[in-house]
Amino acid sequence: MKAIHWLAATLSLCLLLPLASIPASARSAGSAPSTSTTQTRLASAPRLQASTPTRATTTAAKTERRFKVGVQYTAMWQNVSDADQKRMAAAIKQSGSRWVRLDVAWATLQPSGPNSYDMGWGVPKVDRAIQNATDQGLKVLLTLYWAPEWATVGTGKAAHPDPDAYARAAKWVAARYAGKVGAIEVWNEQNGSRFWNPTDPVTYTNLLKKAYPAIKAGNPRCIVVMGGLEYSDTAWLQKMYDAGVKGSYDVSAFHPYPAIADQSPLAPWDGTKWTVANMATWMRVSAANGDTRRVWLTEAGWSTHANWSGVENWNRGVTDAQQAQYVTEMFDLVSRKYPRVSGLFWYTARDTDLGNVQQDGYGLIRRDWSRKPAFTALQRATLTYGR
Repeated sequence: MKAIHWLAATLSLCLLLPLASIPASARSAGSAPSTSTTQTRLASAPRLQASTPTRATTTAAKTERRFKVGVQYTAMWQNVSDADQKRMAAAIKQSGSRWVRLDVAWATLQPSGPNSYDMGWGVPKVDRAIQNATDQGLKVLLTLYWAPEWATVGTGKAAHPDPDAYARAAKWVAARYAGKVGAIEVWNEQNGSRFWNPTDPVTYTNLLKKAYPAIKAGNPRCIVVMGGLEYSDTAWLQKMYDAGVKGSYDVSAFHPYPAIADQSPLAPWDGTKWTVANMATWMRVSAANGDTRRVWLTEAGWSTHANWSGVENWNRGVTDAQQAQYVTEMFDLVSRKYPRVSGLFWYTARDTDLGNVQQDGYGLIRRDWSRKPAFTALQRATLTYGR
């Protein structure tokens, strides 16, 4: 998921709500309960309501390679009402996306211990979020992360969880939502200390090894997705291979954000993981380890806001027009150059109001529910590339 604001995450965890944090050096991942709603923006382009493109718009592009398209939505935040969930699910459907990525904190489901689930608030909230999505015909990628205190072997929300307890919870989720949740992502940005502290590839690999057969036991048809790494962190990926991760997932995943946060996805590779172009390195490293499985980009996005004097690279924003352009460029890039990428999830559906300009601006939709030009760009992209 796209990393979410650290302060909001801390507040959310206290309420046992799911919340995602932003990569230490660049951005916010899309899952997290919080006392805030979805995302807001300092928009510089006109607030035009997007119209829906027709199939005729993309007649010439029907030979383009197609892949799964989804949008991240933080439906589990405390202040997201059932009406908000329904409205957002309808908007995601209108975007042409067929998938939605929902982040769910394990602590929300099992706050008290291993032998019970919160049927008073947590589970019903998840039930409604998933039902509202499936009512729109959307498939759900559920990101299951952040353990309850009783299940951790350390302190803090990012402490390493008991892998056996996590596997049991993941199996329960897979079975309960069979036919609605099409894929489960095992954690989020575990190569960053805000989600996995300390950031040890071996302990995460052990978790994934336990979770994979458990999820398949709960629902054999459920796609098991490796937790999306923050950036295309191939050094961490290699350490996972060294720890024997191969064969413990159906799909590998990462979040190809640029560290210079307003940089185009078409920017040339600089030899590091900090550009979108490093996706090619991910493909090479995985292939060198005999891994030819599918790859999903479970978060990609750009924040719209004005830049201030001396703004840090990772806090830079784009204009509404640039955000729309980058949607088009990203989809075209994936279709042309990365045949193993079979899923692309946009971060995120709607602006948040966490009080952090950079974190709040990733939405396709503003706080007032008006649509940015990027929403229309996504509609066109899904017509051309989506399946």
